Amino acid sequence: MIQRELSYHVPFERLEKLSRSTIRKASPAWWLLFWFLFAAFFIAGLAYFVLGEVLREQLEAAGAPAFGLEVLFLLVCLLLFAGMWVLRRLDAADLKRRADFDETVRLRQDEGGLRIATTEIEYYLKWQGISQMLVERDGVVVSHGALFFLIPDAAFASPVERIAFIRDVYGRLNERARSLSKKHVRAALRDG
Repeated sequence: MIQRELSYHVPFERLEKLSRSTIRKASPAWWLLFWFLFAAFFIAGLAYFVLGEVLREQLEAAGAPAFGLEVLFLLVCLLLFAGMWVLRRLDAADLKRRADFDETVRLRQDEGGLRIATTEIEYYLKWQGISQMLVERDGVVVSHGALFFLIPDAAFASPVERIAFIRDVYGRLNERARSLSKKHVRAALRDG
């Protein structure tokens, strides 16, 4: 049995990007729903313009200038996007206040699974509890449900050690986790 211990640091900004990319890869239905809602917004905008003449007449009757409908639509769009931006910033600030994301993470692999720990938290992912493995452009991700753990490439002594880690963990996954992971780790399993 290979005993492995790695130390690494993952900046909060990278974790934000990881959230988006893992949702896209691990939850394609959620990602499609997001784009569906985004498209629905644009369809609503088109409908707004189709019914624009009726609304324009009502706005002009109320004393608004002739371009009032366009101004109203632009204001709605600006408010929507500004609101999304503010909520995202508040969410990120709230997360940073609740936990120290700048700690060094220690990963220890043993016969039973992976232990991922900092001075504040510790997770132990038993082999049968790992639900998926993904390969990102700068690291390897293991997950248990909605919990995603990034092990950066920089944590490994060499690319050979990284490939050995991927192969070893992939070999211990249950059948369901392997089927979910296969397309994401195929290139890494082939390399080396």
